[in-house]
Amino acid sequence: MNPETSTRTPTTRGLRRQATIRLALMMLATTLLVGVLAHLAYRSLHANEIANARANLEGFYQLHLQHVARRWDSDAEQTRARIEFTRILEEDDVIRWPKLNAYLNAQWEYTQFPNLFITTRDGQTVFRFGTIARSLEDAGALSDRTWFFDPGTRELHRVYRLPLWLGKDGQGQLVLMKAVTPSVLAGISAPDTTLDLLHDGQIIARTHPPVANGVGAAQTTAQDNAVSADLPWSTGGNPVVVLRATQGLRGMLPWRDFLLPPLLGGLLLLVFVWFGLGRWLGGTLKRIAALKEASRAFASGTHAADARRYLGPAARERDEVHDVAAAMGEMMEAVEQRHQEQRVYLDTLSVLEEAVLELDTECRIQRASPGWVKLARDTDSIGAPLVRYFHEEDADTLHLQCMAIKRGEKEQATLRLRLRSANPEESRWTECRLIRQRDADGITTGLRGVLRDITQTYLHERQISHMAMHDALTQLPNRMLVEDRLKVALRMASRTGRLVGVCFIDLDHFKNVNDALGHKAGDKLLVAFSERLRAQLRAGDTLARWGGDEFVLLLPDIAEETDVRGVVHKISEAMQAPFPLEDTAYVMTFSMGVALYPVDAKNIDDLLSEADRAMFYAKAQGRNQVAFFGDILHKADGRKDLYIQNHLAVAIQERAIQAWYQPLVEAESGRCVAVEVLARWNDSTMGWVPPDTFIPIAENLGLIHQLGSQVWQAAIEAVAGWRHRGYDLMLSVNISKRQLFNDTFTSLLLDDLARHNLPPQCVILEVTESLALMDVENAVERLPELKRAGFRLAIDDFGTGYSSLSQLHEMPVDELKIDISFVRRLTDPRGLSMVQTIISLASTLGLKTIAEGVEDAGTADKLRMLGVNTLQGFHFAKPMPRDEFELWLARFCH
Repeated sequence: MNPETSTRTPTTRGLRRQATIRLALMMLATTLLVGVLAHLAYRSLHANEIANARANLEGFYQLHLQHVARRWDSDAEQTRARIEFTRILEEDDVIRWPKLNAYLNAQWEYTQFPNLFITTRDGQTVFRFGTIARSLEDAGALSDRTWFFDPGTRELHRVYRLPLWLGKDGQGQLVLMKAVTPSVLAGISAPDTTLDLLHDGQIIARTHPPVANGVGAAQTTAQDNAVSADLPWSTGGNPVVVLRATQGLRGMLPWRDFLLPPLLGGLLLLVFVWFGLGRWLGGTLKRIAALKEASRAFASGTHAADARRYLGPAARERDEVHDVAAAMGEMMEAVEQRHQEQRVYLDTLSVLEEAVLELDTECRIQRASPGWVKLARDTDSIGAPLVRYFHEEDADTLHLQCMAIKRGEKEQATLRLRLRSANPEESRWTECRLIRQRDADGITTGLRGVLRDITQTYLHERQISHMAMHDALTQLPNRMLVEDRLKVALRMASRTGRLVGVCFIDLDHFKNVNDALGHKAGDKLLVAFSERLRAQLRAGDTLARWGGDEFVLLLPDIAEETDVRGVVHKISEAMQAPFPLEDTAYVMTFSMGVALYPVDAKNIDDLLSEADRAMFYAKAQGRNQVAFFGDILHKADGRKDLYIQNHLAVAIQERAIQAWYQPLVEAESGRCVAVEVLARWNDSTMGWVPPDTFIPIAENLGLIHQLGSQVWQAAIEAVAGWRHRGYDLMLSVNISKRQLFNDTFTSLLLDDLARHNLPPQCVILEVTESLALMDVENAVERLPELKRAGFRLAIDDFGTGYSSLSQLHEMPVDELKIDISFVRRLTDPRGLSMVQTIISLASTLGLKTIAEGVEDAGTADKLRMLGVNTLQGFHFAKPMPRDEFELWLARFCH
């Protein structure tokens, strides 16, 4: 196709036709607009001319009528004077009236008043003269009138009343009638003016036929070349007399002569515009057509470089079309590059064994990447429902999620589903992420799915989850799992009205076993104790290891309290027999506290707290006892927990909480690289109180901030002194949930470090796995803040929580601290596998690992071979106060 000739297309002709029509319409509209404006201007000028002419006409005749009135008043006065001058009225009645009549007849052609009356003082008419006067019976008909209209002659008379001396009859009145005839009107008319006399709206006299009829305010005549004005000749009374003056307009152009020049000028201008724009518009349309041809060529598969040749005509001028052509060329290259990237992306997905699917709104497969063929083991899946390829137990879930996305209730969904397999023993798991596709109006047009095989990951997570929910030594449920089961038991009991029993069990003097026989013997005793205890329970009961030598027994669905006492008695009987240990038998006693729901508490925390208080009460009574919280509620007065609560606050206030230090040793070099600070409390009555006893109480009482601050201040002061003496040590500090989520926590740490000239990079903040990864909503805000401030972050007790790989990947941590329960199981193949998995996971994520609980050289060597970065445990040193640690540090680093 030739780019030069391709512009002659139907689209070009269509644009040209549209432009022609629009220009023609614009010219027509312009012509109409000019005509309307000229007409309005003519009307305005004409109206102004008429208004001025009318004002002049009204002004002239208002003055002229005043002059006529003065002249007629003078004529009336002269007539009265001539009658009195003749003294005819002083003679007798026999001769005076005939003589006056003869006199008036002789003067008739000279008088202005052809009709008159003479009345006496009392109003009696004594003389009449004239045709109109004789037709009236009495001059009283003219009383109080300025004008008189005679219907017979259809003449209008101006009436004048003047005093007249009647001789012996005394003072009388002369009534004169001035007839206003056409000749009279002609006498007062101005040149080129027509006058009409109107009485009560009827024309009585006129100078020539009127131009317009009717009465009203000043108005124009029917012709556009004349103006008239109505002037009242009588201002009041009856009748109403109006003088209408009509005068022709001079010097006003006719409408056609006024409108024709601007119309012709406008049309001429539009013709020039038409010919001036036509050629430019034709060229512009050809350039636009070039844009269309280029886009068609590119859409048909032409390379961007070849398609850009079609844009030559469009780029001839440096204007907006040129810019569009340049932008279109860049867009074609960008689209071509994006297509290439998509092909590379699909190839990469095939290598990664991830499948990408395009689905319609009914979740049928429309397109699929090569990875789907391998994942689904089907080469002909186009048009098939996606649910066909998944396990029947998961198909409904997938269908419901697809329909929710279709309705717009969700934008995306992430599912874990099992693929359908011909082998019932085979279980293949996939992670399926579905994303809604919609058009510009927000209507769902389809779905896009990304799937990958996570079978191995799923199995590993199940194994990790099991280990996270169970104690590594006894395989009993741990604290987290028993709390979940306790929640379920309380919900069931709230509906059924039955009881739930919670028993806290603590082995008496278990520390003596560890000190005398070693930790391995202590572990064997814990396992034997848990197995015998578990054998005494019902099928629905739960025995969990709470921590150390403490166990929790959950007894759900209890009918009455005597049933719990029966179970406790059975356990006590079974535990009296000695436990075989090494070459001897060892009798192990325990103290138990029991609390019942809803008798002793209404929620989980209170129920556990009351059972713990009852257990401490049993210990306080000499151990080897069982105490029900209901029995001790009114006599125990809180016992141990109340004692600890009261004395812990005093100890913190008196700064009796001590900071002890345990070294962290680099695995490869054996060099002490860091020190962990630990809180210790030696009570004058109870002796050394374990941290796992008083720290939770401090958290519950809101004292953890003061306690943590004392330990923290002591630790940074010590580390600052050691670093000043040349020991390049880092400080590892455990932080609680209350401390972490304090808004000012980061700033307080930085201020304290600044006072001791310590950088935040030398501080490792340890948070438990459950705190960092289960409370993600809060941790995701605070942990990045600490990371940005420069602190190193470590997850403590890793492996005992609910962490997932995705959550761990999102956390800004630097180190994983392997829980002591895993370290102690290195001799167990499953335990060894878990430690290897954690180390491999940390290496993949770029994290360092710390192993705690290293108690012998063999364990240290094995961990070193597995790739652990840092070791901590009794094998190197126990926790020590500051002065003892400084002595150890001097010997160890010498």
